[in-house]
Amino acid sequence: MRVFMVKASSTFRMILKSVLTRFPILRQVDANMISGLSLALTPIAYLLLSERAILASIVTIFLVLLLDLLDGIVAHAKGQTSSKDGWMVDVTVDRISEAIISLALSRVFILFTILNMGLALLSYHYEKHAIIPLRQAILLILIAYYVLQSQPAFSFLDQILFYW
Repeated sequence: MRVFMVKASSTFRMILKSVLTRFPILRQVDANMISGLSLALTPIAYLLLSERAILASIVTIFLVLLLDLLDGIVAHAKGQTSSKDGWMVDVTVDRISEAIISLALSRVFILFTILNMGLALLSYHYEKHAIIPLRQAILLILIAYYVLQSQPAFSFLDQILFYW
């Protein structure tokens, strides 16, 4: 099992370095800069959700999540994953992003955001990453909401997203 993990890890590093080779601009940016750009897009998602521009919200939240993935790729490829400061920036940006997005939605999502903040504090203390993938869940629910607009389930999703 250990041999498999070593091979998988070296393969993963090789893929990450090839990403940096194919996209030279990624060598010039820091993972924290990408996190900052992700956070800068988050208020746009909030405004779009507040106006119920669902398709535009889906695209914006997808971009926020893509940037979150990209900051991890850049950090791994540059060997910056052992930095506790970088981890704190990433986790803090993620939780702030969730909080901002959740403010446009029902109280249910705000409660999940508060729970996620508690989990983030426990993760820091125990040095184990444990969170609810809240933005991903919101994205999937919004996609279902958009697709099911003419279905009976739409009113149920509407209640969950915007009224509770």
